Amino acid sequence: MKIPELPGIILSWLTISFSFSIYTLFYYPDYFLLSFTIAATTAGVGFVLHELAHRTVARNYGYRATYEVWWWGIIVCLAMALVTQGTLIFAALGAVYISPRATSIYLDERSHRRAYGMISAAGPAMNLLLAVAFYALSYTGGYLADIGVVGMQINLWLAAFNLIPVSPFDGSKIFAWSKSTWIAMAAPAWLFVLFF
Repeated sequence: MKIPELPGIILSWLTISFSFSIYTLFYYPDYFLLSFTIAATTAGVGFVLHELAHRTVARNYGYRATYEVWWWGIIVCLAMALVTQGTLIFAALGAVYISPRATSIYLDERSHRRAYGMISAAGPAMNLLLAVAFYALSYTGGYLADIGVVGMQINLWLAAFNLIPVSPFDGSKIFAWSKSTWIAMAAPAWLFVLFF
């Protein structure tokens, strides 16, 4: 069953937010609402803006682009979060599907590779920008500082994971288009994930 785009985005946002906060439901149930709120504003926002960045750039290139939910991705994400009590999250909830329009079918192969590289780079680039914004938030103090730290870590992880240069990850299309662009994005993302 196909779900319209906006309800699909909301369902994905709720699923990833719940999955990232389920740990507290098992061990600290009194803090679940707080944990869900933090997950929704960090992992949830990171996931949604990542996908919307892909969609926006694709549409700017003249492609049809729509976010579609993967029902099996939703089910597997929730099941793994429940079984592992939130210690392992599988967040392949959906993707932006792209098809050419009349304005883009006349592009040559090199132009298509560049377009797909830019479209693919938009998602991880959004997560890197969010990581910087959350890093700045981490200096504000109180709960906002906690949200900043969590948001920075999650968005760095989302960027690094998506930059793996193997299909179907974004990194494979970026690498095929421009190895220097891939290095410029992947190197700092993975360095921060591994060492900070």
